[in-house]
Amino acid sequence: MAIGSAGNIGRTMEDMTIPVSQRTTTRDLGQQDFLKIMIEQLRGQNPLEGGGDSNQFFAQMVQFQTLDAMTSMQKAITHLAQVSDLANASAMIGKTVTAAMQQTADPETGFPRPDKTVTGKVASVTFGADGAMLNLEGNLTVAASKVAVVK
Repeated sequence: MAIGSAGNIGRTMEDMTIPVSQRTTTRDLGQQDFLKIMIEQLRGQNPLEGGGDSNQFFAQMVQFQTLDAMTSMQKAITHLAQVSDLANASAMIGKTVTAAMQQTADPETGFPRPDKTVTGKVASVTFGADGAMLNLEGNLTVAASKVAVVK
């Protein structure tokens, strides 16, 4: 068999050594990836050789705790931003707003249509995957982020 046979062209060492189920789909390392690396390092140690460098292991544990804290902080900031958006949108209830309302694509061409400017009194607010949405009297719904004028 020749070196660099046709079946291996364009493949990386990761392609040949790591099962597909254990590969990450992004370049960012997360908690699970960090734990996998630490477990593999522990598996590779010889128990008769004293367990390796304890300073390095301690540094890795600190890195893991830092990663965990940063992940928790990111979730808390995201939640805080959502609560702030909802509070800001709720403050518009009963007020008249002018906003850009997104239109559906043109059915003939498939191209997006320009936003339509609408004005109406905010009756209620809902919050979902798209953020805070203002429900205007007259059965119109606009994104709070699209509001240009509040009266």
